[in-house]
Amino acid sequence: MLNILVVEDEAPIRDWIAYTVDNISEEFKVLASASNGKEAYELAVKFNPQVIISDIKMPIMGGIELTKEVKKVMPDTYIILLTNYAEFSYAKQAISCGVHEYLIKSDIRPKELKDVLTGIYENIKDSNNSLNTTGTEVKNNYELDENKYSKAIAKSMEYIELNYKESISLGEISKHVYLSPEYFSRLFKEEVGENFSTYLTLFRMKKAEELLKNTNMKICQISNEVGYVNSSYFSKTYKKYKGVSPEDDRY
Repeated sequence: MLNILVVEDEAPIRDWIAYTVDNISEEFKVLASASNGKEAYELAVKFNPQVIISDIKMPIMGGIELTKEVKKVMPDTYIILLTNYAEFSYAKQAISCGVHEYLIKSDIRPKELKDVLTGIYENIKDSNNSLNTTGTEVKNNYELDENKYSKAIAKSMEYIELNYKESISLGEISKHVYLSPEYFSRLFKEEVGENFSTYLTLFRMKKAEELLKNTNMKICQISNEVGYVNSSYFSKTYKKYKGVSPEDDRY
């Protein structure tokens, strides 16, 4: 069961969200609702919800301040912020304080809410399942940076490390962390400092360099090993990012 707190100062919207969440899945339960961040914080401490759906602008205490306060005492709580404002400045503030998702109120539909909450529920269930040894080691590496990256970005970086040998697209990885491609792309650039495709390429080039210097594998084999079917394209990419060809970097 996914326990949820709804926070919205406009009663009709608050009631609609609570009603919708309660009815889109038997796995979702609204524990309580609040009309401002201060009231919501008190309820959060009392009920310890797994998810808080909150308006970003409210009297007394807004959604961003609520997020900061909740994260101090319940860092694992998933926060979904709602707003009528589409400016990225609001999203940027939300991202920096650990918000999981950012939605425009006028665009919200039951299906969108269900998709976001289902993604969170799957994340929580996944975190409770045992992983194989390799997966555990990788996961632990990113847990060391839990204060640096949000859960979604840490999970995407973990996914890259486990699957860089395969074809990975922005759409695929954003789906894996249950975010829209647009939001994931902005969030990744904001937290990591470079876009997703550049990060993936640099990661693969680093792995290729390790293989070049520590094995006797052929260039075509290394190309396949780091996710490139076309070895010629791999060599061009390697030289672009490393400044030297794979052949020359080996010696």
